[in-house]
Amino acid sequence: MTRRKLTVRFIKSFIKRLWLFVCDQYLILFFVLTIGAKLYYLNTFLLKMTWPANQYINGIIFGFLSLAVIFSPLYFARKNKNWYVIIVASIISALLLVDTIYYSYFEALPTVGLISSFNQVDDVGPAIVGLLRWWFVFYVADILLAIIFKKRIEHFFKKQKDKFANVKLGFRTSCLAFVITIVAFLLGFLPLGFDKLTELVESGHDTISSSQYYGVIMAHAIDLTRFIKESSVSISPDQEKTVIDWAKKHRPTNTEGPLTGLAKGKNVIMVQVESLGSFVIGQTIDGKEITPNLNSLSKTSRYFPNQRFVMGAGHTSDIDFVANSSYFPLTDSATFVRFGRDDFTGLPKIMADNGYSAFAYHGFNRNFWNRDTALKSLGYQKFYAADNYPKGEKINLGLNDGDFLSSTVDYIKEQPKPSLSYVITLTSHVPFDTSEKTENSVVDAKDYPYLVGGYLENINYVDRALGEFFAKLKTDKLYDDSLIIVYGDHTPVLPAFTAGTIKYDPDSVQEKEVPLFIKLPNEKAGQSYPSQGTHLDIMPTVLDLLGIKTTQLMFGKSLFVENSKQYQTCPDQFSVFTGLGDCETALAAEKNIAQQVIRYNLFNKLQK
Repeated sequence: MTRRKLTVRFIKSFIKRLWLFVCDQYLILFFVLTIGAKLYYLNTFLLKMTWPANQYINGIIFGFLSLAVIFSPLYFARKNKNWYVIIVASIISALLLVDTIYYSYFEALPTVGLISSFNQVDDVGPAIVGLLRWWFVFYVADILLAIIFKKRIEHFFKKQKDKFANVKLGFRTSCLAFVITIVAFLLGFLPLGFDKLTELVESGHDTISSSQYYGVIMAHAIDLTRFIKESSVSISPDQEKTVIDWAKKHRPTNTEGPLTGLAKGKNVIMVQVESLGSFVIGQTIDGKEITPNLNSLSKTSRYFPNQRFVMGAGHTSDIDFVANSSYFPLTDSATFVRFGRDDFTGLPKIMADNGYSAFAYHGFNRNFWNRDTALKSLGYQKFYAADNYPKGEKINLGLNDGDFLSSTVDYIKEQPKPSLSYVITLTSHVPFDTSEKTENSVVDAKDYPYLVGGYLENINYVDRALGEFFAKLKTDKLYDDSLIIVYGDHTPVLPAFTAGTIKYDPDSVQEKEVPLFIKLPNEKAGQSYPSQGTHLDIMPTVLDLLGIKTTQLMFGKSLFVENSKQYQTCPDQFSVFTGLGDCETALAAEKNIAQQVIRYNLFNKLQK
């Protein structure tokens, strides 16, 4: 037989075996393609990060390779094989759907560290429903098609295999396909290198950053690996000493500024306003102010319009932690949920040591984000949650802010003085539902796109509730006798829109800025500060104004003490670093120290 005939024979045999392999593994190949398309969408269109183009390509390639590896053990299955494939495909598609919904609100991917928060899904059900979109059906369309046409397709491919009954694939072919899949996956690491993978596992990179290198599925695998690794190791004596030595070197200098001690011995009322972005302050619709009471407050207080919020995997609960501790939160798990029993150091404990009582207030489930436990760890004597408030109309997640803030004043009035009161509002929480209470003459939600109108109507209502809150504080002679801090926890997740004088662009710095108002006792005339700070600065600023000295480690600075630390706005325009040196390197060092203190509960050891 000639060489040419042998070659033709080999090619024909190869094509037959390849077709038989397709007939045997058709459902796996189908789902690798369809789920790979979902991964392509996630990496390319949803995760809005600015990376070199080749990193997007890497993430997409790894998406398909990861799927091939996950499905490859099913090459060997025979009985009920297609049902196993459908189950695996359903699990992966469900994960990607959760990723999409989660990202659409938090602009982050969920992590393993948040599993202990899953019991809170019932509490945020309305918010989740509000984030659902009709096109999410495409996440399950391939699953439904595979189930509906399962028997018909199986019959077709069985007939195809019967045509080549004399050609046997056997176990060796499945082994070969499995080996090729694994080798292709491993070769995919060569352009980036295994060292980059090790760095991602060892470092505090979030899942979005990881997904750009290795795809969404690998990002979750990296997160799981890191979680298992961190859960099974303890800090070494040398590492602990390094953290303690660093903390001693970076303790506050207690430098005094022009306002140091100006609020000495006064009550402190901190109001954290849900989803309050700076872009609504001072704006009008048809000549009417959207936030008239906060606009007025900006003129009679120290006003910082461009504060940056610091948030990790715990989202709003991270703002609780940051504002009360001046520590960076964790990026891969919710600090309150996973480490809520830590011996946190922070504002309430320092103030308690200086004769203050400390109480927290929130019109929602006390166990949400593990707040009941974590706020006690921070030093609050009691946490007033939904079960402590009179029944009233719920708007979005919890008790409407009008009833909540009114009752909160009654509680504050009764607390031993001087007191620290930490107040967390809720009405302006996604999904921004409206009611008769939120209706007003400034905004009609129906005039604007979904979410936008609801947010504007809600934030106007919250502003009115805050106006009534301030008025009641004045009636009870608490307003002028208190240091009052009001700030947004984070910006809302909204599309670009125009409303009156607002021109909101979520891809601009507007998406990063929240307002901070600091009303000093008896202050009548205010001042606006263009300087940028973060929520890390709230605790040191309060202590400075109260004239309370501390050697407790804080990663922020007083906003009123010049040159105690130097501000830098990092290139991403999101992080504000209060120190010297390269922004990225210095921030990474600070976050690493904060992470180790939290993970290994070193708070008390830093005080020795």
